[in-house]
Amino acid sequence: MGTARAFRDAAPPDLPPRRRPGAFPSRRLASRLCAASVALFILTGDDSTADAAAPACWGEDEVVAIAGPADPLSLRLADGRTVRLADIRLAGPPEEAMATLAATAGKAAIFRPVRAADPRDRYGRLQGDVVVKDTTGGLRDRLIGTGLALVDPTVMSVACLDESFAAERRAEQTAKGVWSGRSPAVSAKASELLDHVGESVLVEGTVLTIGQSTKTIYLNFGAEWRTDFTAMIDRDGQSKWAEAPATLEGARVRIRGVLEAWNGGLIKVEHPAQIERLDAFARLR
Repeated sequence: MGTARAFRDAAPPDLPPRRRPGAFPSRRLASRLCAASVALFILTGDDSTADAAAPACWGEDEVVAIAGPADPLSLRLADGRTVRLADIRLAGPPEEAMATLAATAGKAAIFRPVRAADPRDRYGRLQGDVVVKDTTGGLRDRLIGTGLALVDPTVMSVACLDESFAAERRAEQTAKGVWSGRSPAVSAKASELLDHVGESVLVEGTVLTIGQSTKTIYLNFGAEWRTDFTAMIDRDGQSKWAEAPATLEGARVRIRGVLEAWNGGLIKVEHPAQIERLDAFARLR
């Protein structure tokens, strides 16, 4: 599955049409290159795929000293600034994530800001990743890989999230953290789906049909939009997508985002990485 954070209004701007199958054509040490997969709308499940033109996902590296955790997903630096680990959300017990970050207190590290004109969020926190001295991976993927956080696509590009999704996949396959018990994903057909309204959720199901209106594309997970779960994509944001959402018809997918109380439940898809194809374990681009 936030930037691309889901809106909070109770209803979408226009209503979907009757269910008719549709076809819609559609980052001072060194610069770091993220491992990325081929820039296609559909990413295959082959982790060995490499992209010779991998994007630069981060801004300039900065040597920093960590004072300690500010919250389960943020670090306070010795100079008083706060770093919010980008594009992740809490999934496990907050005290466990806090303990992971607390273990870095007093250590030297590299701060990597997201590549943006202004890497700060609306609260003034720097967004990015922190790599503790003498370790090889960032704290973002450490939390994800231990099942204490989930990927939350927001400010980073699709390809720059590849390593994070791979960490999440490993946590799921090895039953770490939130993946150790009942899956955090909810079925699109589950009667308790609407119990999660207002929460960031993972919803899994099969796209029955693709609906269209003037401004919107709808991924329909049932025959009746008034009672079944729907995912909505704004046509204005389609420049982020390399292929048409129509390729999803009949696919089993996992959609992440904030669940809204509209009919049988709605997630607004504002970032292509909010959708994964489960039939190929592939994230949609």
